[in-house]
Amino acid sequence: MNVLEKALHWKHTQKIITFVIILNAAVLGVLTNRTLSAEEVLFLEAVDKACLVIFTVELIAKLLVYRRSFWSEGWNIFDFVIVLSSIVFISSSISVIRAFRIFRLLKALAEFPELQILVSSMLKAIPSMTWALLLLFIVFYIFAVFGSTMYGDAFPELFGDIGGSMFTLFQVMTFESWATAVARPIMAMYPYAWLYFLVFILLTAITLLNVMVGIVVEAVGTISEAVKQKQAAEAAENAPPEERRADEIEAEIRQHLAQIETLLEKRKDEAI
Repeated sequence: MNVLEKALHWKHTQKIITFVIILNAAVLGVLTNRTLSAEEVLFLEAVDKACLVIFTVELIAKLLVYRRSFWSEGWNIFDFVIVLSSIVFISSSISVIRAFRIFRLLKALAEFPELQILVSSMLKAIPSMTWALLLLFIVFYIFAVFGSTMYGDAFPELFGDIGGSMFTLFQVMTFESWATAVARPIMAMYPYAWLYFLVFILLTAITLLNVMVGIVVEAVGTISEAVKQKQAAEAAENAPPEERRADEIEAEIRQHLAQIETLLEKRKDEAI
């Protein structure tokens, strides 16, 4: 194990990189303050560039240590793109491009396995979420058309057209002043409008949104289990020969015990 590899696997390396990521994010946030003096801006820009230098050094070290295997890990490629884009646009004076520096904070995704699990879970949940979102859109559209037809003339600011109706329904679904700003004024003119809002909330905020949460939770559990199995396999592969042999013996013993239990069950059934 060479010096670079030791440095990458040093127990404090991730803590240092994490601190630099947080520091960089804080600096970029402070730089949005337009009351800073020229000296303060220069100092903060220097700190920002120093953080980028540290990220670049870490990336080069990974490339030198892992070589081709570096590109087999998707998160390494993601880290490479983030750092490389930061280097390319470091001297840009265009405010839009400079604003994209904050995406350097996404480097944290490449550093923390826990965040990777969450992101991977959300990506895995996309196919199922697509159908749930489609169903949610259908419900929104039906209630928007109904609301525009029923309440559009009396409340054009809320249900004047399809777009406005869907925005109003989104406000109702998120419970953002829905009772005082939407439901009660309409109920004052249409006493049975409460049924319209009650059914919509039951279908969307209580049912469909919870279905989406369940899809994501299930995906998180699946990805977490897969990561644990991968880590266990890697640990077993990297274990000393004596430890691996002990695990093999234990597995054989468990297999023989299972066979003995099966034979005993068969003999018991035959005796009966």
